[in-house]
Amino acid sequence: ATLAASFNGMLSRLQDAFESQRRFVADASHELRTPLTTIQGNAGLLARGPSVTEETRLAAATDIAEESGRMSRLVDRMLTLARADSGLELRLAIVDLQAVVDEVCRQAASTHPEPKLRVETVPASVEGDEDALRQLLWILLDNAYRYGRAAVEVSLETDSGWARLLVTDDGPGIPSEHRERVFERFYRADAARTGSNAGLGLSIARWIVAQHHGRIIAGEATVGGAAFLIDLPLLRGS
Repeated sequence: ATLAASFNGMLSRLQDAFESQRRFVADASHELRTPLTTIQGNAGLLARGPSVTEETRLAAATDIAEESGRMSRLVDRMLTLARADSGLELRLAIVDLQAVVDEVCRQAASTHPEPKLRVETVPASVEGDEDALRQLLWILLDNAYRYGRAAVEVSLETDSGWARLLVTDDGPGIPSEHRERVFERFYRADAARTGSNAGLGLSIARWIVAQHHGRIIAGEATVGGAAFLIDLPLLRGS
């Protein structure tokens, strides 16, 4: 009986490993298809040579640069996803969260002139994985830029032992009945908030937050769009 139980346990673990690998391959294929298509299309446009106007060439080159950066972040997310599926944990150290937020927002604003990005931060330190926290913020900013019309806002505050990060946009928002499920892989709230990376990025965001013993909530911004609130435990004494 003991041998049979051990054998069944081994089969179950193998099945779980196979299922994790299958999900990873499906996720990678789904996520990379859109930026690859955009890059290929613009590269073909540039290959036409003199028949393409200077304005069109500049727009195509800009698209290629933006999608290349997006692909790089997607690959990082795929690696994080594989890490989560395999049960690995993040390596934690002292992180200056204000510096991380300020730097990522500066990078995002330089590559996304529209919608306008407004940032307000205060000093805050946490125990965390700096690369993962950068990825967390990029996920939320990519989401906000995708749906925001005229404004994206990021704020970092401290409250009762928590570092509170809020990212909002003025887009179509997320209906209340969908706000918990948007953190499931590939779940789409409605037609207005669809597109590549819908659901997957947010599921990674939730995993990163959980690894930091925090919480993430989807809500409604004061301007009517989506709001994502993240609470992370402050480093003691900060």
